[in-house]
Amino acid sequence: MHVLVSWDIKAEGAEWKELNEELKACLEGYSWVKPLSTLYIVQVEDAHDLLNLKESLTEVCRDHPKLIHFVMGPPVQGGNYDGWLPKSLWPAIRKRAEGAA
Repeated sequence: MHVLVSWDIKAEGAEWKELNEELKACLEGYSWVKPLSTLYIVQVEDAHDLLNLKESLTEVCRDHPKLIHFVMGPPVQGGNYDGWLPKSLWPAIRKRAEGAA
């Protein structure tokens, strides 16, 4: 199963980069692909993984409540994505959507 995660950081330069790295650190240990600037397709194994990911991201946001917002979609099993992306991204997206890390 997988979930979509995206965030918005209201900072610039080095501060934006630092906050983005904090958020990306929450994805460590998960298989993910980043098809857009701050949109991630993250493979999760179960509801426990999903909750841990949400809590990690929320903790970073709590530390910077006026600078970071994030949204996380519901978990999805399988599925197909369409859009306009470099061809090299589609195998990585399918890998996470199909659950084959």
